[in-house]
Amino acid sequence: MDAHQFDEVTVGVGATDLHDSIQIALANVPVDGKDIEASYLGSPKLGRARLKPVTTLLNEVSRYRTASKRKVDLIVFPEVSVPHAWEGMLAAWARRHRIGVVCGLEHRIDHKGQALNEVLALLPYQTVSGHWACVPVRRLKRFYSPAEEFILKNEHLVVPKPKSSRYHLFRWRGASFAIYNCFELASIEDRAIFKGHVDFIVATEFNRDTSYFSNIVEAAARDLHCYIVQVNDSGFGDSRVVSPSKSDFMNPVRIKGGDNLTFVTMSLDLSALRSHQRKGYGLQKEAKEFKPTPPDFPIAALKKRIALGK
Repeated sequence: MDAHQFDEVTVGVGATDLHDSIQIALANVPVDGKDIEASYLGSPKLGRARLKPVTTLLNEVSRYRTASKRKVDLIVFPEVSVPHAWEGMLAAWARRHRIGVVCGLEHRIDHKGQALNEVLALLPYQTVSGHWACVPVRRLKRFYSPAEEFILKNEHLVVPKPKSSRYHLFRWRGASFAIYNCFELASIEDRAIFKGHVDFIVATEFNRDTSYFSNIVEAAARDLHCYIVQVNDSGFGDSRVVSPSKSDFMNPVRIKGGDNLTFVTMSLDLSALRSHQRKGYGLQKEAKEFKPTPPDFPIAALKKRIALGK
């Protein structure tokens, strides 16, 4: 994939509230295969029994405060975990509480019989008039996994070939990030396009091969020199934050399992990461918090990231 094949989405121009750090919530929720099946068969489960635990979780997130009295800035859900019908509800919640949402939407079947696996970003921002609004951004998954393709084809559904679709580089209220939808992260070429451009990457997953993806996200954190926020089905586990740091400090938070829907939070120090990246190897090699940047780390992209956050 060509290095320029992504679209830049700027939301909250002039806002710098997320320039220094961002508080991320990882949603530890189960993804039920029966719910996924019901959705691609055209009868998504939308009843109160399914919705109530989700709204309870959202209420807990909106009330949450850390020891420093900071609220959550962004919550991330796994791949194929949210019905399309809930998008409006989530957008209203994001705008009201000023908390961004990234989630994987359940498969939607279009008029051609294609099973569309999309990731959704809901990014609230304050308008010039002082009101809060929310920008929804959807993107179709570029690479379906072999297991996903097998199931869909044997359900007589069409797997789209969206390999020409473009990723998004989000510039949101002073923070820069990108989103990968599960199997997309396995492409070395697709990961490389954001080298130097992002403070962090969000990886939404529904993936049982946690060992394989563990190696990928740890390599990506160091190769791209950014934080990785990985959120998987709670049963498969390995939802975590990965930092481009030495092994002892690489996984500051990790979670799996549990019967109830819950979340864990982690603050990403964007200012410290950028400050480290702008230095040369001679100053980086003795640093305790982060590993040195990889060869040919694009300083021009870093400077743009810093400037957009000011």
